[in-house]
Amino acid sequence: MTPPPSSEAPSSSRILARFGTAHAVTNGAPHDGARPQDTASQHTDPQHTGTGTAPDGKGGDGGKGRLPLRKRLSYKQARNTALLTLALGVILNTAQITYDLFNVEQQTDQLVQQVLSTARQPAAEAAYAFDQALAERVLTGLFEYRPLYHAVIYEDFGNQLAAKDRPEAEGGLKWLAEILLPQEKTFSIQLVIERHNQNVGVLKVSVDRYLIALDFFRRSAIVLGVGLVWTVALILVVVFYISLSKPFLRLTHGIAAVDARRPADVLLTVPPQHADDELGLLARTTNDLLLEFDRALVECERVEARLRERETHLSGIMDNVADGIITLDEDLRVATMNRAAHLLFGYEPGQAAGQPFVGFIADEDWPRVSTELMACLRRQGGSHGGEQRAEVQGRRQDGTTFAMAFGVSQMRLGDRRTAICVVQDITQRKRSERALRESEERLKQAVSATRSGVFDADFATGLTWWSPEFLEMLGYPGGASPWHDKPLEALLHPDDAPATMSTIERYLSGDSGDYLSVFRLRKSDGSWLWIEARGLAIRDERGRPVRFTGTMTDVTDRKRFEEQLLYVSTHDPLTGLANRTLLQDRLQHAIAHGARKGTSVAVLVMDLDRFKLVNDSLGSQVGDKLLRALGQRLVSCVRAADTVGRMGADEFMVIAEDLPEPQVAARIAEAILVGLTRPFAIDGQQLFITTSIGISLFPGDATDTDALLRDAATAMDNAKAAGGNSYQFFTPRMNEEAVARLSMEHALREALDLNQFSLHYQPKIDLETLNPVGTEALIRWNHPEMGSVSPARFIPMAEENGLIVPIGEWVMRTALAQIRTWQEQGLQPLPVAVNVSVRQLSSGQFAERVRQLLQEYGVGPEFLELEITETAMMSNLAYIADTLAELRSQGISIAIDDFGTGYSSLSYLRRLPITTLKIDRSFVSEATSNTDTAAIAATIIAMGRQLGLTVVAEGIETEEQLDFLRRHQCDQLQGFFFSKPRPADDFCKTFLKPTKMQAVAS
Repeated sequence: MTPPPSSEAPSSSRILARFGTAHAVTNGAPHDGARPQDTASQHTDPQHTGTGTAPDGKGGDGGKGRLPLRKRLSYKQARNTALLTLALGVILNTAQITYDLFNVEQQTDQLVQQVLSTARQPAAEAAYAFDQALAERVLTGLFEYRPLYHAVIYEDFGNQLAAKDRPEAEGGLKWLAEILLPQEKTFSIQLVIERHNQNVGVLKVSVDRYLIALDFFRRSAIVLGVGLVWTVALILVVVFYISLSKPFLRLTHGIAAVDARRPADVLLTVPPQHADDELGLLARTTNDLLLEFDRALVECERVEARLRERETHLSGIMDNVADGIITLDEDLRVATMNRAAHLLFGYEPGQAAGQPFVGFIADEDWPRVSTELMACLRRQGGSHGGEQRAEVQGRRQDGTTFAMAFGVSQMRLGDRRTAICVVQDITQRKRSERALRESEERLKQAVSATRSGVFDADFATGLTWWSPEFLEMLGYPGGASPWHDKPLEALLHPDDAPATMSTIERYLSGDSGDYLSVFRLRKSDGSWLWIEARGLAIRDERGRPVRFTGTMTDVTDRKRFEEQLLYVSTHDPLTGLANRTLLQDRLQHAIAHGARKGTSVAVLVMDLDRFKLVNDSLGSQVGDKLLRALGQRLVSCVRAADTVGRMGADEFMVIAEDLPEPQVAARIAEAILVGLTRPFAIDGQQLFITTSIGISLFPGDATDTDALLRDAATAMDNAKAAGGNSYQFFTPRMNEEAVARLSMEHALREALDLNQFSLHYQPKIDLETLNPVGTEALIRWNHPEMGSVSPARFIPMAEENGLIVPIGEWVMRTALAQIRTWQEQGLQPLPVAVNVSVRQLSSGQFAERVRQLLQEYGVGPEFLELEITETAMMSNLAYIADTLAELRSQGISIAIDDFGTGYSSLSYLRRLPITTLKIDRSFVSEATSNTDTAAIAATIIAMGRQLGLTVVAEGIETEEQLDFLRRHQCDQLQGFFFSKPRPADDFCKTFLKPTKMQAVAS
């Protein structure tokens, strides 16, 4: 290491620039060539100034434009000011100097007493022990106080133990100091050993009166100058008030009448007697200025329009910055937040404005954050303050906290200061750091066994000493040094050398507070060793380093571990592919690269088809092995430059950049689909898997990562909805459909609370008597904007998002309440069939819930029938069978809806406690026109009768269909041929009869 250059540098000089402008007014427009003195000569007609001054600007007395001395306001003011200043100055300054001299003596006495008190204890110890050396050191310390010129310590016998003197200061004003301070300033203090309560001596010092008076002389000179200035200022104020009050008041009224929006409409006038003096000149100059302001306002309006346009542009940029940006006013209230900050803290746009920033920071971190914010706002300097960064706990609107990187800097707009806070969610980074600390703890034993090397650089001699341990670390045993013929920089890794040497130079020059550097050094065998260097510089009284000492620690193992940890944090642990974090980072880089080169980027999002079936049937271990094998297969199907990653569960993603045309993305998707046609050999089994792929393109579909991922996921959903094992490119229509679906789902969530659902009832007709023997409750949704929404649209959506459970309970409650109402009205209710979702049956305790509802509404189980679709029931048959058996044991009828469209297995018909089969309307509608369909329908009817089940045909619309069902002896009929679904009141009037008791009573 070489001694640093001298830390002394020439002081920076300040360049003060004055910039002035003067415009002459010619025909209402500025003239750049006009001289400043010509300005007052423009627009001096009487209607502007009321003075009648000649156009040449000369005074009314015929002079050469200059006022006689005795007529000038300045002459009168100067005369009166001089006389009053002399009188007041002598009185006030004499009193001030006398008071200051008294304060100087008081302050000197207090300061000397404080110095003596500081030295009292060590001086007492020296006197008690008769330690002359200690006494001399005490006196040497006292002489750090410059006004002392004589000091002596006496021990308790009166003998002098130690003394120290230096010459009194000399100067031209020493005689004045002796006059003002005639008595010599000598102080003494008793030396007492507190622990023995023993007086052991005396400490006496003498103070140089001239040094004390020097500071007083300086302050007195300042006081005289300042007092003179204040006196002159006071007198000038009085004179100005007396001499200029009325004319200036007239000018003030004229200025107050000026319209700020049109300043040139009203110009100033002055009394004729002031037309040729300074007030007249002021009025003319002000009028010229008003004309100039009028033109400047027009220009300002144009500038403001441009600024508003730029502000809109900057606002758009702010909303697309990934980090949160918050501006705070001087009261630490939120002024603005960009979109990222709103999302981070959970606020809607504009909701956080004006709120105290304390609500955004955890309580334990607020004192530190508020201190930094106030320090930032108070900091003096340029228009922008340096940034202060910290890591704190942020608090969202819902009260939850999260780890947050917090940076604050100052922005100054005129006299107003604003704190700009940059915030970032570092929860993931904190988790990684915690994982690193835990891993380092596991390596604690190994780390504690390592040895550190020591270095000591002496800049006076230019020599540096290295400990043997450090040389041994580098492979130089026996004390051999690699630096005897080369500098440190020669052994540094080329990638580390510039930053390492810069860090050393900045620390030694005082630009940084601590020295910590990590770099690589070449070992004797040519390999590289990671070193962590820490050091401390010893500096002289001028701040220049004279010695530099520190340690060198081998951190090679730690650096390897950090690289491994970085890999773990960015790769999926199951497949070894890039994880979501790395994928998003790669996608951001790909977008930036594509924007620079003008090429396309494709995002392919994949979701495996029916992977859950593999997991459920073969177990999660087989599923994990399949995912690992599939990840390797995907890598082999794409280009070498493409990134393949796993986003979670059975979802994968491919990032393809530098695409010359979109068809390249299609070829990649086709290669993946073809590659997955080959089976996977897992634990001796041949497994087949397919995938649905959605593709979005940069810049065609979107220009940011979130939008590209969203669009690709939307396209993937469409590919899966189309049957899977295919790919689709994103189209705007997909986005419209997704938005419409979200809108529908939101409306569906509100429908229950807003009472938008109703039940209609369609009768079941007995084939033999053609009388109603039952009814089916059918839900209807009447939306205020969408109108009547078909169940075929909202029921599947409710099945997907789980809303079918509360909707299903509402249907059952409403149906039971309606049965209860009919009973209370004296009517004979019919059994009501209610459709039940497989989600309801699988939700747990469903049978018990139905029993509670029957008991709550006082309805017998014979009036309730539950309809379950065949396909839904087969998805979880083992669990549903027990639930259906429990329901049937309560006396509730069970019907299979849409029979014939699903598995249509006789085995489950025997196993399940089913009472009714409903033939799907598709068979009924084609029974009279298609012989195959007619045969199937006849078979279902015959099979149901053989099993002792009630067979219901739904969807009957024609006489021919009725005749067909009559020939094959179907039990019950349902359809528009008999009645459309009707509201409860209409259904009651048409199909329900009074009970026998009610009929007798009537």
